[in-house]
Amino acid sequence: PEPFIDKPEVARRLSKEVRTIDNWMKRGLIPYYKISRSVSFKWSEVEACLRARCRVNGGGLNNH
Repeated sequence: PEPFIDKPEVARRLSKEVRTIDNWMKRGLIPYYKISRSVSFKWSEVEACLRARCRVNGGGLNNH
């Protein structure tokens, strides 16, 4: 089974501040698990959610 990761690890993997992750959680942009005061994430779920919600730009000069 996939291990849970914490908020600082999600921020690190996305090159964002923890504050940004908090904001995304409040806005419902990323899935998380909350038990009491503890918040955890499954990285595969975060990736899948962002992939579904965000436009991916492949770069290059021929992309319009």
